[in-house]
Amino acid sequence: MNMSRPDYSSIQHQRGLSLVELMVAITISLILLAGVVQIFLSSKTSYRLLEATSRVQENGRFAVGFVSEDVRMAGFRGCYRGDPADIEPGINTPASFNWDYATGITGNEWTGAGWTPGLNALIAGQVVNGSDVLITRGLADDGVNLTAPSSFTEIFAADAGNITNGDIMIVSDCTQSSAFQVTSQASAAGIVALSHVSGGTWVPGNVSSTLARTYGTDAQVGRLVTNVYYIGTGASGAPALFRQSTQPGGAMQAQELAEDVENMQVLYGEDTDNDDVANRYVTANNVGTWNDVVSVRVSLLIRSENNISSSAQTYTYNDTETTADDRRVRRIFNTTIKIRNRGLL
Repeated sequence: MNMSRPDYSSIQHQRGLSLVELMVAITISLILLAGVVQIFLSSKTSYRLLEATSRVQENGRFAVGFVSEDVRMAGFRGCYRGDPADIEPGINTPASFNWDYATGITGNEWTGAGWTPGLNALIAGQVVNGSDVLITRGLADDGVNLTAPSSFTEIFAADAGNITNGDIMIVSDCTQSSAFQVTSQASAAGIVALSHVSGGTWVPGNVSSTLARTYGTDAQVGRLVTNVYYIGTGASGAPALFRQSTQPGGAMQAQELAEDVENMQVLYGEDTDNDDVANRYVTANNVGTWNDVVSVRVSLLIRSENNISSSAQTYTYNDTETTADDRRVRRIFNTTIKIRNRGLL
């Protein structure tokens, strides 16, 4: 039986692609590739925008937290809640900027041509034009209780904590208070004696080596701290929130807290009818009596580090509408802070 083989000579084999087919395939591939690239770029842009927004929000929470903590403690003098004018002025020049213990909170308002009242020499030249300045004063949270009744020349505590010679101190109970500067410390039997002699090279120095008042073990002694918040130029050249604070020993030192904070505006809630509640919120240059300020409103304008938006952002800050000259993302953070040591809780 003969088996015939199939004739393959008539079968057309694929020998390649025509130019038209190649062009069609390339076009389809390019369309698909463009779609993938577009999705990638869109995802990358969304990620960068989300990251920048998150960083702005983080800076905002951080900055507001720092300011709020110090404002809440403004005017803190231990248990003493009486008239600050009745505090025994045991130090020289008690109204000086660094240790003005009678003024728990104050500030400087930018008025377009400068600040009112004028900036203290410690911060003049450091503050960015257009931004307000906020100043708080009160005892640090590392105060210590007296372990023995004080004498006219020494204050006795079990642990001096972070107290350093040269510190401006406030000792107080619920009925009286005195200010003095520590000039030396002596430890004996677990008790630290804080002395406050006059004379020497201490600044501001003590009026006398003795205080007119004595205190029992229900009193507390703490270090007076002045905090100055302002917008300055940060280490990177960008605007930043700064805090200049009294350090152990009495010197003031500036610290950069949050980068890319462009502006700070402050309003002060003043109690004008003695009901312990703010009747009006005014700028620093319109406050009638600083000791009547019971709350503070702070507004911070914070921007992203880089140009991340697809277009320039238009925003309203301090009642002014502005179109940015860059593509940074900006957010406004507002907070109202109650001063715990004044007014109703």
